[in-house]
Amino acid sequence: MTDGLKPLIQNLNCPNIHIDYFTAPQEPSLGPDGKEIRGIPSINSSADSSLSALHCLPHLKPLIPRYDAFLVACYSVHPLVGMLNELIGIAGAEAMAPPRKKYVTGIFEASVSKSISLLRSASSVDSSTHSGEGYRDVEFKPSFGIISTGEVWKDIFTRAVPELLQRPWDFGIDDNVDLQPLFAGVETTGLSAVELHTTAPEEVEARMVEATERLINRAGNQIAVICLGCAGMAGMDRAVQQGCIRALGPLRGEKVVIVDGVVAGVEELVKQCKSGH
Repeated sequence: MTDGLKPLIQNLNCPNIHIDYFTAPQEPSLGPDGKEIRGIPSINSSADSSLSALHCLPHLKPLIPRYDAFLVACYSVHPLVGMLNELIGIAGAEAMAPPRKKYVTGIFEASVSKSISLLRSASSVDSSTHSGEGYRDVEFKPSFGIISTGEVWKDIFTRAVPELLQRPWDFGIDDNVDLQPLFAGVETTGLSAVELHTTAPEEVEARMVEATERLINRAGNQIAVICLGCAGMAGMDRAVQQGCIRALGPLRGEKVVIVDGVVAGVEELVKQCKSGH
């Protein structure tokens, strides 16, 4: 899965930025209780996310001084984001001199942030400038949704996204802004992250297209942005776009923006590193 992300990130062409990759080691590590923890081949639940964080943290701790930013490339409310931030804070407090600022985000958080930015930019454009079927007939209130893997993630993200949107200051937005109406919901393919790459490509594509159609239809055709809800979906944006075209027609379907959390995360961290904020 890590190898599948590399071409995507290389295509971003970030000058003067060095990017390394870390994959959960195969050898076990010891958790806080002294019990052995093994790597999780496919993160299919919140419990898996927690175990993978505990497994990776001891291996990542020595790397913190070497890097300016860390992207947790698992599409979940991954505890590793908070754990790394905590370790960075502790290291900063213990430093003799003021340390250089370090940044951490996850691809879930980055994709939601990117979606909000896109939607708020779009809302500043008068709807009369839009062309295509449907825009003149109904009031268009653009929203974003997520296409994820197994069914368990539907409930997780249905709760997690609104919780994230309750903190608009995290997106650099005034506290009084209500972001909740921008979220349209979640649909899933029924495949795990591993199965995305072990199932026949035609079957994967069909499931991605169908999940996208369900999401758009359930949202009353108001979707303007869709997040790829798994790092294993890297490069599968075309299947989601095809679902948009089938649900909305070619004119509107092609205009739906597909957000890859890995790309959004790298872009966000690069921007933060360069600005120093």
